[in-house]
Amino acid sequence: MARQERAERTRRAVIHAAAREFAEHGFAGTSLARISGAAGVTMGALTFHFATKGELADAVSESGGTTTREALPLRQGPAGVADVVGFTRTLARLLEQEVVVRAAARLTWDRPAAGAGWYGTWLPLLHELVGQADEELAAWASPQAVVALALSIVAGAETAVRLDGLPGAEGVAAPAHHATLVWGLARP
Repeated sequence: MARQERAERTRRAVIHAAAREFAEHGFAGTSLARISGAAGVTMGALTFHFATKGELADAVSESGGTTTREALPLRQGPAGVADVVGFTRTLARLLEQEVVVRAAARLTWDRPAAGAGWYGTWLPLLHELVGQADEELAAWASPQAVVALALSIVAGAETAVRLDGLPGAEGVAAPAHHATLVWGLARP
């Protein structure tokens, strides 16, 4: 049992280290050697769990998707503006606080052949939420417009994460605050 536990700890450490590297340097800018060093494991231990960088990126994306699905505030019944706001704020907060989510979002753009990636994790849930609009939400805007606004807010939050610390980007709001600011302008 100790061997299995150690293998699982190693696997988690590799995924977490890979997430940090992918989030910061992207898929092309990250090497397995850098990941093994960041995880504090040998290259042999890393490749025992993940034979290729692509397999490791898939595991990071899956972890980011799972973290996202588990955190989203989903409810039954009609959804209002506050529900959509809460949905996007949760995504922005995850981008700010969870490295596996940041990495999954970045890998979506770095590896388009892998499909809709992180966005594919939550966009169908957003469509479902908006499709259950209450009277307030339905009177405010069309479902397509609400989804477009929510998508723009989350994409803006993702951009804010990537700009963090870059010269000239000092005035950019943190992702969660970005979502709050934009909703403050847009809300009915």
